Amino acid sequence: MLMLRRIHLQPGLMARHVSSKPGKRSFSLRAVCGAGLVGCGAGYLLSRMDGQLRERQLPGAGFRVCCEEMITPKQQALPNELRGIVGKQHVVENVTEICHVAILPQGAKTGITGGSVPRPCDRPMVVISTQRLQKILPIGDEAKQVLCFAGAGIFSVQETLKPLNRDSHSVLGSIFLNPSVAAGVAFGSGGTQIHKGPAFTNRALYCRVDANGQLKLVNTLGLNAHEDVVAFLDNAQALSSKDMDAKCTRAASWPKYPQHLTKLDGQVSRYNADLTGEDCNRSEGKVFILATIHDTFPMPQESKMVWVSCKDFATANHIKQKVALASPNCLPKQFEYMGREQFDCVDQGGRGIIKLIEMVGMSNLGTLWNFKLKFESLPLPFVNIIADKLLWYLNSAIPESLPKPLMEQGRKFDHHLIMEMTEFGNGELKQLDERLQRQLALNPGDISCYVCQDAFEKSRVMLFRFAVQPSIQTITVGKGRQGLIIDYAMPKNFDRILEMPKDCDIEMRCLCSHFGCNVFHESLMLSNDVDVKEVKKRIKQVIDEAGGKLPAEHGHGTEYEAPCSTQERWKRIDPTNSMNPGVGHSSSLKGYL
Repeated sequence: MLMLRRIHLQPGLMARHVSSKPGKRSFSLRAVCGAGLVGCGAGYLLSRMDGQLRERQLPGAGFRVCCEEMITPKQQALPNELRGIVGKQHVVENVTEICHVAILPQGAKTGITGGSVPRPCDRPMVVISTQRLQKILPIGDEAKQVLCFAGAGIFSVQETLKPLNRDSHSVLGSIFLNPSVAAGVAFGSGGTQIHKGPAFTNRALYCRVDANGQLKLVNTLGLNAHEDVVAFLDNAQALSSKDMDAKCTRAASWPKYPQHLTKLDGQVSRYNADLTGEDCNRSEGKVFILATIHDTFPMPQESKMVWVSCKDFATANHIKQKVALASPNCLPKQFEYMGREQFDCVDQGGRGIIKLIEMVGMSNLGTLWNFKLKFESLPLPFVNIIADKLLWYLNSAIPESLPKPLMEQGRKFDHHLIMEMTEFGNGELKQLDERLQRQLALNPGDISCYVCQDAFEKSRVMLFRFAVQPSIQTITVGKGRQGLIIDYAMPKNFDRILEMPKDCDIEMRCLCSHFGCNVFHESLMLSNDVDVKEVKKRIKQVIDEAGGKLPAEHGHGTEYEAPCSTQERWKRIDPTNSMNPGVGHSSSLKGYL
């Protein structure tokens, strides 16, 4: 029998102590260490592929496990031990079929490559949910850095820092779902704000399992010496500069990313198999991240958002080189690309999600998303497509999402750039605007520029951009087709649109990009007659031959085979294969045997 269980950790990072005396229990960051040794937590293995994977390939495949050994008495006692640690209400138990104990950290379940989805292996899999570990501690009066517990959401971090006039380290297209900070570090998430770089830090508190199967705590946070850092963080309500080790020089963001970005050479800007940094970075669940420290960024004094439409991709690329990336000291805050089919896709399938965000607010959407996932997991016919079918049929009844002049401009041109120019006190906005105006003057018939008039128009533009992936899901379900979403990084000097392989029966190709970083997102609607996995292999081969890297920012998960160098790193940091076995198509067997 396979025990499928889930554990929600209490607000402290881990249960500090599990008393042998009845009725006595205290809770903190230490008991995820304690719970880790007994099972490191618990969770349930979904009896079907998770909702994210079903969204990407329709119809969704069912989940089946292969082992039928009898569960041992020790494993049978695990649920009660876990209830004693975290409380009965935080252990959810299902039972299906399997056999021994692997550990799977899980964040907000917003990933799209299945990296935190339970899967078959040779042991029972215990899932540790970090969703109750949400403490956010700005450091010092100026809050130039922030400490985040693993389950803190990036939208929550952003909202916490706003009153302090600081900007968070990471803004993603899925920010309205409040993805967890730790998952961003573990899966190398990128983001729309090009001056910040990908989610990255060398300052972390995390657990790993050593070669003897013992759970070890690794602390590179750079706090002043504390005999018990776990207890200190559990009890801390604020952090001052006095709490920090002034001698610590570890980076809390990607070092010199603007300089790296503006050097237009044959290297890619960022990708998931990059081995740079502390072991928590791009670890994809092979260590258990408890807390991280990140650099924050100043809020701009002034902002101007423009939508620039071009007649061809060459013109758009020219603007990138001459305007956006002309200097590492003067970058736009955001510089995004959207192709015409992607524009049409959002208009035809994304009006509902944009209107929903407008009605309920960004902070409440995560709750609705979680409800949608639970609803779609019910064992009922067609339950996983009802929501998107409804959005598809209602879309035309909802008003257009962008101002009328911008919708007209969007339909007139095939290539679009969204650029936010910001001022930080050194004339950055003026410099960027002057560069743009020069390009507009040189190409008056080939370029059209729309300037957002107020905060409402700016928010509509960004919501339109953020709706690119939900909209392709709605359209593929609405039309009864298969869908495929991939992300890849091309060399920084790559100046054209990648040509897709022939005979893949691509009915709709929606292309958008974090254009400053040359990271592309392809949302493809495919004929039902093709093998989606085979199409993905062929596309990956084309990307590799052109010098690109796939995946770029969503992690390997269960979708992509990690290269040998990445798998060797994972074996080094998790020698017994206790953590997230099978990720990146690696071995799922204990000890990798």
